[in-house]
Amino acid sequence: MSGHRTPLEQDEMIILGNPEAETGPGVRWENMQDEGGGELDGDGHGGALVRSHSVTSLAPEPFMIMQSRSLNRRVILNVGGVKHEVLWRTLERLPHTRLGRLRECNNHDAIMELCDDYSLIENEYFFDRHPRSFSSILNFYRTGKLHLVEEMCVLAFSDDLEYWGIDELYLESCCQHKYHQRKEHVHEEMRKEAESLKTHEEEDWGDGKCAKYQKFLWDLLEKPTTSVAARVVAVISISFIVLSTVALTLNTIPSISGYDENGRQIDNPKLAMVEAVCITWFTLEYILRFATSPNKWKFFKGGMNVIDVLAILPYFVSLFLIESNKDSQQFEEIRRIVQVFRIMRILRIFKLARHSTGLQSLGFTLKNSYKELGLLMLFLAMGVLIFSSLCYFAEKDEEGTLFRSIPETFWWAIITMCTVGYGDISPQTGIGKIIGSACAVCGVLVVALPIPIIVNNFAEFYNQQVRKEKAVKRKEALERAKKEGSIVAFHHVNLRDAFAKSMDLVDVIVD
Repeated sequence: MSGHRTPLEQDEMIILGNPEAETGPGVRWENMQDEGGGELDGDGHGGALVRSHSVTSLAPEPFMIMQSRSLNRRVILNVGGVKHEVLWRTLERLPHTRLGRLRECNNHDAIMELCDDYSLIENEYFFDRHPRSFSSILNFYRTGKLHLVEEMCVLAFSDDLEYWGIDELYLESCCQHKYHQRKEHVHEEMRKEAESLKTHEEEDWGDGKCAKYQKFLWDLLEKPTTSVAARVVAVISISFIVLSTVALTLNTIPSISGYDENGRQIDNPKLAMVEAVCITWFTLEYILRFATSPNKWKFFKGGMNVIDVLAILPYFVSLFLIESNKDSQQFEEIRRIVQVFRIMRILRIFKLARHSTGLQSLGFTLKNSYKELGLLMLFLAMGVLIFSSLCYFAEKDEEGTLFRSIPETFWWAIITMCTVGYGDISPQTGIGKIIGSACAVCGVLVVALPIPIIVNNFAEFYNQQVRKEKAVKRKEALERAKKEGSIVAFHHVNLRDAFAKSMDLVDVIVD
């Protein structure tokens, strides 16, 4: 051939035949080496035209592909840029896999269904996959033994097995249990995280003029992680909780608290001022959070918000009762009622649970371990009844005994089974001491039985809360990145679904 050639005509082709024969566009001569190392030249004896497939080239004819296979006993598999050389007959051992079917392909379309690109001149087939697991998969063709790749995510390894058409049942027994255990654990984590995202409902303030300000105040007061200002507000709120609790405690010290004209203990004026300032903050915070919440009824019945009301209400009730009945004859009775409400002020310490995942986990544990706690109470009640009865009959005839009745002996049995042992009451006889020893040992066993279940419930909820916080944080970071254009959408990939299935439980660091 002679004359000017277009770029398409410069593409390399493989075709056995006469070099002097007419060739169509996209064909040129190239020297090749045969299997024995001899060179195939263009003199008409073993001459070859070579061509590699590319995006701009013409698809090779089936007989070109077959001739290429007949000239090469080996093939180069390029997986993600890492090349592996293997015999064709090795791939024939698993004919129903992707590489096994590639061996039987004899036309361009069939090859392109199995790989992403190929070159007949280089005898190379390219797969646009991560190469980490391919060494293990290729070793399966060679030895018949499939092993798990330790450093890979188990789901990524599972996807690779599915891509190459290899069933996970072929995994060796040394890797089977490890593979399925990891896979089940990952699926369970994915399910829990997906549930966390599902339960996180979208907050809607509508399209009103104040919606933007509502959202700003809501994030400021309710979500400490959204901004530096929100963190500052959270720290101030915690400081007021601690300060009010300390003031309430100090007010009970006789040397600090004041006294009225009748000698009755009253609040120290300075500490009372501190209490008023703290209550003002709590009240203002609650009103603002209620006013800016997207769902008022849901906010009102929320557990943490009920605690907030119970922490604020006793102060105002006490103030109202004292001021309205100051000159009344029943003032003393009112004061006794007020004391009950003063005790309820200690509930404000539970406001710390709003800012502590650990305290929330403790509340959840008590709520969801009622069966185990009921079982513990039942065991203790049975033990108390049995050992108090035995000890009573062993000690009742002793002079000066404190075991005067079975109900009075309940106290001894309770403190003994709980291993407290105040020492205010104890058996004196030998039989009584033996019964007391048995009571202490049984108490340890009884208390220890349900504890692991309760601890597991605590750990489970704590991990779930941490997972939820991280999932929500990463979801917000993803949405922010989408708005800023930091990520792009791929064809056939739903980023929201991909994020929900993500197993990366590491905190997203946001500048």
